[in-house]
Amino acid sequence: MDMAKSSTDDDVLIGARPHPWAIDPAKTAVIVVDMQNDFGSAGGMFHRAGIDISQIQAAVAPTARVLEAARGAGIPIVFLKMAFSRDMANAGGPEAPNLVRHRAMGVGEA
Repeated sequence: MDMAKSSTDDDVLIGARPHPWAIDPAKTAVIVVDMQNDFGSAGGMFHRAGIDISQIQAAVAPTARVLEAARGAGIPIVFLKMAFSRDMANAGGPEAPNLVRHRAMGVGEA
């Protein structure tokens, strides 16, 4: 379906690939998931764990442009953040893969 042909006067055409598509700003929100320092900054959890953060860092500027455009269009922005309590009590039981992976990266340590 060619979204450009089905748009209404209130729609905004997004020049996406492989095809442009239209959104209605009144029925749209931008959702940003886990854009936090622990994942993408030098000294953060991923960096300390030896994970290459260059691709995460490369996503920052394009994300900032999307947020600027969304704000200009009056589109709501929702930030979702993964977080655990300081003692990691809500990350799962002792054998939970989530807890095991995060402990290996030093999550919860001072």
